[in-house]
Amino acid sequence: MKQLIVLAIKDILRRKGKSLYLLLAIVIPVAILSTILLTFDNADSSLSDLASKFGFTLIIQPKNVRIDKINQIGVNTAEYIPMGMVGEVEKIVCAIIHNPKDKIITVVRLYIEEGIFIGKSKVDSVVAGVDFKTELAAKPSWALTEGRWPTGEREAVLGGTYASSRKISLNDTVTISGTGFTVVGILQNYNSSEDYMIFAPFDEVQKLFDKTGLVSVINIQNISLDKDKKLLRAAIEDINKNIPNVTALSPQQFSTMKYTLLKKTLKFLIAIVAATIAVSIFSIFNIVTSVLYSRVKEIGLLKTVGASRSQLLTIFLSEYLTIGMIGGIIGYSMGLFMTYLLDSFLLKLGAGIRLNLLYLLMALLVGVLCSFISSFYPTHRLSKIKITESFRTQWEG
Repeated sequence: MKQLIVLAIKDILRRKGKSLYLLLAIVIPVAILSTILLTFDNADSSLSDLASKFGFTLIIQPKNVRIDKINQIGVNTAEYIPMGMVGEVEKIVCAIIHNPKDKIITVVRLYIEEGIFIGKSKVDSVVAGVDFKTELAAKPSWALTEGRWPTGEREAVLGGTYASSRKISLNDTVTISGTGFTVVGILQNYNSSEDYMIFAPFDEVQKLFDKTGLVSVINIQNISLDKDKKLLRAAIEDINKNIPNVTALSPQQFSTMKYTLLKKTLKFLIAIVAATIAVSIFSIFNIVTSVLYSRVKEIGLLKTVGASRSQLLTIFLSEYLTIGMIGGIIGYSMGLFMTYLLDSFLLKLGAGIRLNLLYLLMALLVGVLCSFISSFYPTHRLSKIKITESFRTQWEG
């Protein structure tokens, strides 16, 4: 086998021009296919970040939330859920997705509507008790326009609109239930209810308002549920059926539509790649046929010294399969580079470039198949040529 590969490489080098054409005909479709697969792999791995920009996968709230109990910015500040239900929700979601490696991020919030003192002025406000570390894990898009995230007690972050409308700056103090909190960060505006809130550490808000063991809402972030509407519906049905006094809802997430669009686009682009591969196979077939007809005398000489038909097939096919493997490797490498350029200057998914063994094997397989399909018929046909016919003048060139 090693000798065949060495012989094939020597033959390829002897015909540099036509071998280069063959190589390009293989490299181009493999590079396009690799670029598409690697780019969509990056998009898939970044989907959880994309989803976080447009809300959570699941929202679990008290079942009987009355309309008149929802305040003007659209959050429930009157009904609560026992924290013990958080574990029950996670258990149901884990059972639905059937994948222990698929990370489930659970974010709980406690909403309190209260008169807050800003200096000597009292202003009706919504205080959101949150675990900042968990919130940031679930929503990497959460960003501050200035300041930092709370790291200690008695520190708060204000929604952008709330801070600007109340003329509150960093290091100012807001008094919540008789306790002063230093403003250490201003949240970027997202055109949502968060723009009008005060965010403080979850445990502190529970203690200040005597709500230990209670939450206003349970938010779930999970990539499998984001991708699969059937799993999402199953999770909603199971939670609503098995956990009393709560209602599970699915926000109309842009992320779900984004993933559906990605899948449809992938199918469309794969169809284009299939057409490109078909054209490449036709081009390779013509090049191989031309090359083999120019080597008819060589075939006759090999037969003269005793080469059998199977040996001729093995020699010539190994040459073209070697070109196919080289084309697959080069095509995959070009795909990696093109993916890097797309990610860096156009798509900006931020997932980085990662070697994918499966896609490398697919690239090699496509290269080898293109070569084999294109070269088998002309090689098989010319291997049957008779010695006397191989030296006819009409075969020359």
